[in-house]
Amino acid sequence: MGIVTVASTAPGAGGKAATLRLPYDLVARGSALYIADGLRHQVLRLDLRTRKLTVFAGTGVAGSSGDKGLAREARIDEPTELVFDPAGNLYLSDFSEGRVRRISPRGVITTVARIRDAAGLAVHPDGGSLAIASIDGYVRRLDLATGRLELIAGNGTQVSGGDGGPAVQAQVNRPHDVVYDTQGNLLVAEAGGVRRIDAATRVIVTAVRLPAFKVVPGAGGTLYLINGGPRGGTVTHVGASGSVLRVVGTGRLSRHVDRVQIGKVGFLPSDVEPVPGAVLISQTEPIPAIRRLASGGAILTTVAR
Repeated sequence: MGIVTVASTAPGAGGKAATLRLPYDLVARGSALYIADGLRHQVLRLDLRTRKLTVFAGTGVAGSSGDKGLAREARIDEPTELVFDPAGNLYLSDFSEGRVRRISPRGVITTVARIRDAAGLAVHPDGGSLAIASIDGYVRRLDLATGRLELIAGNGTQVSGGDGGPAVQAQVNRPHDVVYDTQGNLLVAEAGGVRRIDAATRVIVTAVRLPAFKVVPGAGGTLYLINGGPRGGTVTHVGASGSVLRVVGTGRLSRHVDRVQIGKVGFLPSDVEPVPGAVLISQTEPIPAIRRLASGGAILTTVAR
């Protein structure tokens, strides 16, 4: 797969080619990869077969408008997370506007919740609810049929506590991401590690004591932990037992190279998305790009920037 650019449909772009600006999040569906670009204020769609990258949602102008209209004609503001439900609806966290929005399979956008600092999203395996992580210290559940919001964990304080007790009474420290594992347990990425809320008992425990602002389930009960800061970051692949399988990245920024060994890449990753035969990794530094790591491979390649 070669490097591709996106033909912008944003106002004032004049049809000229543009590059990724801040790819926060990835989600694959079929042969397409959807990208939340926070600085473009758009959701992009990369066809993994033709390598064509197009605008899926957002005009490119920051704001909040367009409900009940076409998503490509709506304004969104710093989308940070994307997730599909079983019916093919795409949910996105419209972070700067404090909204969670839904794009139907027909391309119509609506607001389903108003939550300050909503960042991470996860659709329950049964498709009936949406878990929402707010970095101000709360995790909530949205009933998609009724629109009812309920607290899952957190009280707005920047501490982590309550392990071994009911999740609804626990504290979570700046949760950035939530995801359901293959058993239906909810994983919460917070400042000091990954917490797990048991699907049956709703008891919360610390599952992994490694920092992660994002957690992604992998094959066989493994997890990908994304972590970093202004100077660089890493992707850590953790086994089902909690042991570290391998690490992608040095943790320090360096010059971008289109093909590089995983132990020598200096980047700031923002998400991981498993696809058949590989994982795709978005990065925001040293340049915005989408990288590919073949299953069992050790070379990171650039597929879009």
